[in-house]
Amino acid sequence: MTKSFDSTSLCWSARCVLLLTGFMFFIQSPFSLTAQEGLGKVKRDAVNRLELTSDYQKARAIRQYPIGVFDSGTGGLTVLEQILELDQFDNRRQALVEKGDGRRDFAREDFIFLADQANMPYGNYPVVDKGAVLDDLIVKDASFLMGREYFTVDNHQNPLRLKAPVKAIVIACNTATAYGQLDIEQVIESAGLDIKVVGVIDAGAKGAVEVFRDGKPGSIAVVPTQGTVLSGAYPKAIQRNANLVGLDKEIPVFQQGAFGLAGSIDGAGEFVNREATSVRDEYQGPSLTHKTVRIHARILPRYGFDTQKNGLLIQGDPKIPEQVQLNSPENYIRYHLVSLMEQIRQADNAQPLRAVILGCTHFPFFETTFRAELSRLRDYQENGRYIYRDVMAEEIHLIDPAFYTARELYQSLVEDNRIRKSRNGSSQGEFYITIPCDATSPKDLTDAGGFTYEYKYGRTDGVIENDFRAVPMDHRSTSQEVLERLQQRVPNVWNLLSPSSK
Repeated sequence: MTKSFDSTSLCWSARCVLLLTGFMFFIQSPFSLTAQEGLGKVKRDAVNRLELTSDYQKARAIRQYPIGVFDSGTGGLTVLEQILELDQFDNRRQALVEKGDGRRDFAREDFIFLADQANMPYGNYPVVDKGAVLDDLIVKDASFLMGREYFTVDNHQNPLRLKAPVKAIVIACNTATAYGQLDIEQVIESAGLDIKVVGVIDAGAKGAVEVFRDGKPGSIAVVPTQGTVLSGAYPKAIQRNANLVGLDKEIPVFQQGAFGLAGSIDGAGEFVNREATSVRDEYQGPSLTHKTVRIHARILPRYGFDTQKNGLLIQGDPKIPEQVQLNSPENYIRYHLVSLMEQIRQADNAQPLRAVILGCTHFPFFETTFRAELSRLRDYQENGRYIYRDVMAEEIHLIDPAFYTARELYQSLVEDNRIRKSRNGSSQGEFYITIPCDATSPKDLTDAGGFTYEYKYGRTDGVIENDFRAVPMDHRSTSQEVLERLQQRVPNVWNLLSPSSK
């Protein structure tokens, strides 16, 4: 959804610092991702397991199946929230209309959601040269949705076979869309299934390009994970969609890889620990000495970090600190937006920023913070001089790809004749989350029970399937902080959660 506030070719390499930290990317990228050649072990296993699903699919009317949605964590629930809210179509004619028909478009549908919390954040895998591991994780996510098995918190050995397979898959993760959509489609084809896959990147690009149909000049910023930046997927999608609507002028695209932000939102211990009161050895986020995501001491006031409630951990004199560690999602947002604006103001002939794509599905949880910080930076002054105003439009649109993804999903189901015609009762939802297997060595777990950073990003492709399990999302498998955030930020999703989950 387009939202706004009114305040009156580089080398592709995981070692390229510019790519890691963000850069301006004119939309001329030749980059394209392809599926891994052949079927690796994880793909072969998925195809073999899905043969049962193929038989099941043939035996029932597929339009009665639920819709599957997955993400690397709980951020994908913002996409599901938009799907549940969508009213953009006349449901009798199944046609897009300006104001909808007063009835939610997916009111007759059921949903299954998977949060791969054990293995998040996905954006770091390409950065540490573990792209093949990421591919395996993405295939396993989709395989879970298409299959019938899940585990329980109390039993990690014997799966239950009670879950329905899905009729469509929404990849509610920008990084997974960029790196794994073609792999998922390859598995689906090899298994003889007929399941459509919808990703979020093209949807986000469409939303940003719509802003420029008025012919006014400007630039687009994408704030995704570092892995999504490395893929080059967004600039390519923006170029494609700009061409489709006849925009001939080159649109400058800036990317800011928001290292650590998604992890901080889901409470990953390598990025935040809200109980900490001093700097931590296990911290992996931006710092004064980080090689690629450095907090610059000379512009420290520009970040506007909030020091309340241990949101910023400092060692030494606060005015001339020895160490600085971010310890809240809000401070990660402040760091990355200042870094983004520094890129733009230092670019040659920079056009004013007109649209910001929230390029990770976790980020809309903090849309209010993004809007407030953009407004603050536009008004920010030093010695009576505005620092960023010349390169910020008066109105900057925040693009949430989830809205456009929901619209594309509906159109896809219509094309395939898979819109559910009727149902008894209201929509139903099943929610699952991954946790480390109970056989995991204690040395590979954090105090909070998640995988350590070293273990998570030290694994080898082809052997990851036995160290985590998908279990029902409830108060036993999900932190109270996350459940409270869901209740506050995604109320329609919250209503779908079973009472036992709450």
